Amino acid sequence: MKLSSKRCAGAVALLAAVSLALAGCGGDRSSINDQMRQGDQKGYVAGDGTIQVLTAEERETVITLEGTTLEEKAWSSQDHLGEVVVVNVWGSWCGPCIAEAPDLEEVATGFRDAGEPVQFIGVNSRDSVPNALAFQEKYDVSYPSLQDDGGRTRAQLQGLAVATPTTMVLDGQGRLAARVSGQVDASTLRGLVEDVLAEPAADEEAR
Repeated sequence: MKLSSKRCAGAVALLAAVSLALAGCGGDRSSINDQMRQGDQKGYVAGDGTIQVLTAEERETVITLEGTTLEEKAWSSQDHLGEVVVVNVWGSWCGPCIAEAPDLEEVATGFRDAGEPVQFIGVNSRDSVPNALAFQEKYDVSYPSLQDDGGRTRAQLQGLAVATPTTMVLDGQGRLAARVSGQVDASTLRGLVEDVLAEPAADEEAR
């Protein structure tokens, strides 16, 4: 697990973590730990934009995510093994989530139109289903999201999505390949996904 302060410049340069400027609700940019100790009034922990990138050799965390979508359909990451899965934790009440919604949709649509094996899934937090569906419609979100169920679905992310929003990229084996704690922009997310897509398939690595 490697961290770096260098700014992400593209898919090739995404070999370590970098820091992005993030304006959270109320302009609070304190660290996650500081927020949890201090207890601010915004009602959630905002990420600072830190990006974590793991090489294939460093990946040890396997994420299995399943739940019910806002449209009442069962969804499981096990059905998408062999694909890159992008998990975004969001809430309609979260300012950075609203700000990043167009970027997420841009990247999701781009990979889908290109026929790439990439699946986006949202994990809603602290919304009623009607409110979450209204958010999807307002911001033209085309990919599904799992319903909030009191935190049980979010808990499947093994404590790696404390901040809202958090975006995680899983490789074809369901392993955590990258994570953004806080708001993500389109170019950064596209680069993270492209790096994983460019990796050899698991069966090729085993030869």
